[in-house]
Amino acid sequence: MKKGIFIAAITLLAGEAFAQKAELTSAILSLRKQDMTTAKSYIDKAEVKLNDGGTLKAKDLSKFWYNKGLVYYSLYSSSKDVTLLDAASNAFKIDSETSGSSYAKKSSTELIRCAIAYNNAAYDKYDSKEFSIALSLFEKVVEVNSYAAIGKVDTSNIYNASLMAVQAKDSDKAIELFTRLIELDSSNGDYHISLIKQYSIQENKEARFKAIKEARAKAPSHTGLIFEEVNYYLSENNNEELLISLESAIIAAPDNKILHFAKGSALGTLKKFEEAEKAYLAAISLDADYFDAYNNLGSLYLDQAAPLVDKMNNLGLSQADQKKYNSLKKQRNALYSQAKPFLEEAVRIDDTAYQVLSALKDVCYQTDDIDCWKRTNTRMKELSK
Repeated sequence: MKKGIFIAAITLLAGEAFAQKAELTSAILSLRKQDMTTAKSYIDKAEVKLNDGGTLKAKDLSKFWYNKGLVYYSLYSSSKDVTLLDAASNAFKIDSETSGSSYAKKSSTELIRCAIAYNNAAYDKYDSKEFSIALSLFEKVVEVNSYAAIGKVDTSNIYNASLMAVQAKDSDKAIELFTRLIELDSSNGDYHISLIKQYSIQENKEARFKAIKEARAKAPSHTGLIFEEVNYYLSENNNEELLISLESAIIAAPDNKILHFAKGSALGTLKKFEEAEKAYLAAISLDADYFDAYNNLGSLYLDQAAPLVDKMNNLGLSQADQKKYNSLKKQRNALYSQAKPFLEEAVRIDDTAYQVLSALKDVCYQTDDIDCWKRTNTRMKELSK
């Protein structure tokens, strides 16, 4: 009796295996005829039985996964339903990674075809400005290329995905992807700049500063990163650190007038007036019509004169105070005389700059240059009409 039951069980299992193999064979025949609806129906039935505990020999199991991939890839090709491509690539992956697979080489080749299909779909979504979908598709290309059957670190498509994250305004994802790119190539300054910009968008000053310092260490000669560091210190009004950063920047880009101008501004704030003047003059040597440099040079002398004027205004009428007043006035006028040609150059470049005109008018009056005062006063009246 027990023997009969055992024989019956063996017969049942053999029958199920035969049925699975028959459905697989039917799926393959339908695939060859390009009857994809029928092919899918048979391959799905075979998979249901596998999931329910059915078995196939190793060779037939490999045939199943490979042909499932072919069926679903063919269906994807006609419908562009990415879920079908997902199923196809997963089937090829399973077969390519199964020990003893007889179709592993073919499945590996098909995985490359799947990666290309994901890539094409990603570009289509990019063209239609569906950036979030394009992002997920580029990431899928990266994933498929990373499978053992291909074994490729797809830097170019990680970068494409990062660009899609930026376009989709998904800053967290962009940071994740740019960080991954930096891990792959830490000397690429452009990756660092992209990461820094994302932290700027998030207004995460601590992370931004950390990213800048790490970037400067890993790509020290990258001009863009030097400028990022300069801009950071400018935004923080940290003139001491700014000057250190500017020295590197000027070495990297000596013909950049803005760097010399920024150096002059930082030095002026630190009241290092002679050094500031040299920096502004360096900027002017690169651009003879650099309004801001001329204006700041004039202001450099006016700023030095301001405390003298305060002292003059606080003096009394005694003989001793008058003597001090005259001495201070002489010092003030000497500074005004030094400021005057720079203010005049600024006005030459832009004679609508009312505040500069006002400063020049006062300087001309205090230094007894009546002709200059008249010209400046007339221009100010014209602008006031």
